[in-house]
Parts: sequence; structure tokens; C-alpha cells
Amino acid sequence: MGLKKYNSDLKFVKADWTGNELTASGLYTNIYGDDIKSFGEALRWMRGDKPLSALKKDQRSPLGFQFIENIADKSSNAIIPLGHASFIVDINGERLLIDPVVSSNKLLKRYTKVPFNLPELNNVDYLLLSHNHRDHLDKSSVKQLARLNPDAVILTGLEIGKILKRWGVNNQIQEAGWYQQFNTSSSLSIDFIPTQHWSRRWLSDTNIHLWGSFMIQDNVSNKTIYYGSDSGYGKHFTDIGNDYDIDIAMIGIGAYEPQWFMKPAHTGPSDAIKAVKDLKARQWIPMHYGTFDLSDEPIFYPEQILREEHREELSQILWMNIGKRIGF
Repeated sequence: MGLKKYNSDLKFVKADWTGNELTASGLYTNIYGDDIKSFGEALRWMRGDKPLSALKKDQRSPLGFQFIENIADKSSNAIIPLGHASFIVDINGERLLIDPVVSSNKLLKRYTKVPFNLPELNNVDYLLLSHNHRDHLDKSSVKQLARLNPDAVILTGLEIGKILKRWGVNNQIQEAGWYQQFNTSSSLSIDFIPTQHWSRRWLSDTNIHLWGSFMIQDNVSNKTIYYGSDSGYGKHFTDIGNDYDIDIAMIGIGAYEPQWFMKPAHTGPSDAIKAVKDLKARQWIPMHYGTFDLSDEPIFYPEQILREEHREELSQILWMNIGKRIGF
């Protein structure tokens, strides 16, 4: 049986959109084409020159940190950064948890602390999982959080539920195709939106699980928050900017060197600024840096480049401080 192109239980939010296209091989594909690097290209990267490696000696995160004050309180509308690309978003008394990687992980050395003790996070209403890469979908974190929040509804992309069920996750799971809207409370609308990316957890499962981003819409205050997940720069940002009126966008700036390898899948500082302009977002939160060392640049480097080379663009930025509420 082939991969699902859409979820018949969810509505489409884009006119004339009928579901995700599949390649001739029956795999998920990007709207504007794929550029998935081969194993040989990965070896070329790993064996290649590392001009920024000296800067990694004793590298430290530039991100501010504090433990979340009164973590049980979700009454004020706020975004709370947890490090890398993990966030809590509180809206109208409901709590969203996005791509949590908050448990100890042997494969990912963490350069920032987690701003809470895991058992404290027990009042999550929706768990949003954007794609299957391990720095966004962490088995230990998801399993523990699902046990702590058995009534939380998991919102994710097509076919990812199979991974979660293998892990023994028993929560309700809604899988969406691109431009589909999840079933949530009346005060909240959440759409699953395209990115320019790919998916893989093992060597043989490339693009059999759908990747994407989330458009979070507060139907009470009419605020709109875009969680961009992982994405290379592309025309889809213009499409999204024309379809939505975005107040705050969370856009990645890290894991972008070397650019010949990373550019198709991740925006660096310059591409992130272009993306924000295409999205026509009023403000944005640079993310996907400062916590995990995933590429050739040091963990502090994306923010440094943004501050030094794009000073005229800084007024729109809401900087991440781990554990500190960003009100909206």
C-alpha cells in the first residue's frame, strides 16, 4: 500500500490543493524539487576542509537561560524557547509543545540546559512534531512527555504516526498532508504547511514520512505564529507569505555550513532574512542554533553573523532566551 497523500478526516485550506504529490518511486517530494545529498556527498563533507573548526574550541552558546517561572501557568499568551528548535506556545489557556528534544541524548551533546524538570511539564494540550529528524523528533523525549500528558493530541505529518506507535505512544494522533488543518479547539487553528526539506531516520527510509511546518492561528486575538521547522530557502516562503498574515515567524539560522551541502535543507542567516521578507512577517525568532553542534559552524556563529552583517535587519528580531516567555 502506498504512502498517503492526505488525511480524509482533515480539511484543505488552500484552494485547488488536492494532496501531496509523490515521486515515480512513490515517495514524498518537495513542491519545487528535491536536492537530497548522497552518501558520497556526505563523505565529501565529513572529509573536507573545516575552516571554522578552530572556532569550536571551548565553544559556548550565546543563548540566555533561565528556568521557566511557574511552569504550570499557561494563562498568558507566550512563546517559551526551550533550545534549538523546541518551543512551548501558550494560547488562550492551551499549551502547545513543538519538536521537544529535552531528554538526555547520547547522540546529541547539549550546550544549553533544559529550563524545567521533565515531570513538571504535565499540562500539554497539543504536541506538534514537524518531521522525523532526530534533532526534532526525539524518542526518549516524546515517550516521556506522552506518558506525562496522556490526553495531549499529537499533530504531525503523514505516516509519522507509525513511528510513534512503534514507540508505544498511545496518545491520539492526527496526521496531516500539506495545506490541511488539524482538528483543534474553536479558539485555535493549526495548519500543516510545506517546507523545502526531506526526511530520514535510518539508511532505508528516505522520504517515507512527510515533513512540514506549522501555522498557528489564535482565533481570539487574530494573531498568527509560523513555526518554520527545517527548510532551505525557496519559493514556498513567498507562497506562504501570500496566503497568511504572519505576526511572528520562527526561522532557522543554524546548521548551514558548508553551504554547498546544507543550503537545500537549512537557511543560514542571509537566507533566513530573505525568507522573513518573503513571509512578510512582522517579527521573527531566529532558532535552530546555540544548543546542538550539527554542522561546520560553531554554535554561536549564526547569531554572530546575523548581528555583525545584518545590523539593519535586527529591529524585527525577538531573540531566544531559553526559558523566558516572549509575550504576544
